[in-house]
Amino acid sequence: RIWFPWMIPVVIQIPVALTWAILFHAMRSYLASDFLEQSLSLYLSPKQVKNILQRPNLLRPGGVQQCISILASDIANFSKTSERMDAEDLVKLLNQYYEEAIGCIHKTDGTVVNLVGDAIFAVWNAPQAQADHQERAGRAALLLQSRIVQFNQRTDIPPLNTRVGLHTGEACVGNVGSSSHFAYTAIGEAVNLAFRLDGLNKHLDTRILATRDFLKGINDQFDSRMVGLFRFKGFDAVTEVHELIGLAAEPQASLPWRKAFACGLRDFRLREFGAAEQSFTETLKHRPEDGAARFYLEIIPEYRTASLPPEWAGEIELKEK
Repeated sequence: RIWFPWMIPVVIQIPVALTWAILFHAMRSYLASDFLEQSLSLYLSPKQVKNILQRPNLLRPGGVQQCISILASDIANFSKTSERMDAEDLVKLLNQYYEEAIGCIHKTDGTVVNLVGDAIFAVWNAPQAQADHQERAGRAALLLQSRIVQFNQRTDIPPLNTRVGLHTGEACVGNVGSSSHFAYTAIGEAVNLAFRLDGLNKHLDTRILATRDFLKGINDQFDSRMVGLFRFKGFDAVTEVHELIGLAAEPQASLPWRKAFACGLRDFRLREFGAAEQSFTETLKHRPEDGAARFYLEIIPEYRTASLPPEWAGEIELKEK
């Protein structure tokens, strides 16, 4: 006559255990999703994060060939600045700098692919399609220059001058790595070219350089000037390079220094080196800080005495990356 209270586990224990299991797994999923969202927000704008979470296939290893706009930037002479600072202050400065810089990229819905030291690598039109990706990248570059000027005014260290290279081209974009660890990135010659442009700023003393491919179709939206034809180390093709100066709402093409520089560049390509020297000198009279004009005045003596091939059309061979 022993009675087993079988209604207790059926009515109470099993429902309680089942409810607790559901709540536990729901909470764990929520925390995992929140952690993933926070992780993605380090690379993407808030709007992009929401879209990515709705497309989980983008979080798997693999890549596709895609036309993207690429921004590569670094800080001019940052090594000298870092030598004067201890590690803690240096990290604090970089964090403050990146707070401003990454904000410019996210404001135009760009994707921060990587941060290496003081360098930034960002892309547009990936992982999400953006019909106006070139305009977005150009606006981000101009906004970055403006924000850094304001940033320098708030610090008591030598100004941080950011150099930017912009290019549009085909690249393999996607998650690269192993099954246990991978990162979203872009790989290809187009990416390398953007970084070469970033480095060319050092020689021309410019801030934003872009290829003709980048400006194709958006010339009317930006104010720019051609600064020459260059063959970068490791590249066979010649690249037409332009300096991005501002928005089209701020035209400066009629300024005397712009006309003088354009004449000098034309004469240089025609091998009229004496006339080119005069035009570049005239450029510096109107705009003493013009680094591109100084660059040509420095290399003209070398090209005047060089044995140039008949097919030479004004391209400059760069021996450094």
